[in-house]
Amino acid sequence: MKKPSATRVASLYSKKAGMSKTAGEVRFIKDNSTGDLSGDWAYGTQPKVERSIGKDFLFNAKQLKPLAKSLRSVLMALGHTTSCYNTFVKIKSRNISPDGNLGGLGYIMEISQVRKNLMNCIEALSSISDCMYDEILAPHWNPSEDTLHPRDREEVVEIVDQIKELHEDPEEYAEEAEKEMDAELDSGNSQEDYNGVEDE
Repeated sequence: MKKPSATRVASLYSKKAGMSKTAGEVRFIKDNSTGDLSGDWAYGTQPKVERSIGKDFLFNAKQLKPLAKSLRSVLMALGHTTSCYNTFVKIKSRNISPDGNLGGLGYIMEISQVRKNLMNCIEALSSISDCMYDEILAPHWNPSEDTLHPRDREEVVEIVDQIKELHEDPEEYAEEAEKEMDAELDSGNSQEDYNGVEDE
């Protein structure tokens, strides 16, 4: 009796196991020139040059207020993130970590990666703020007395004024807010010291 070939045995086995022949595996992997999947994620996208807005679309002026408040929050976040980055990069790694890492189990990150991620956050927030800033100042969002209640219109104008001030220097806003918090800490510590002396 003729012995079956190895190829035939393999073929029969694969049919019994419910397997089918495949020419290969197709995998889609995001291209990253740095070779690091957590690399410069905020820098990889190219903005669109133009938009396609239908003539029939009506811009509801009531939506301007939440849009403006969103932008205000983005600018405040940008200011605090920039302040964080500027403070963090001045810290010498050897003074805060023996192995060049920070964090605990499951959340360990290299100090260099923390710096990179903060810079990515700054770039992402900066791009979002530029996008939203251009949007709320566009003519189609201009709230007139006919489209918005006078009180709502006044609030929107006030928020936009805050946005314009923040947009000039988001970091200055963050530094002022942080100074106020530091002053509160200092006054609290001074009071504790004073109370401690009195108690003695």
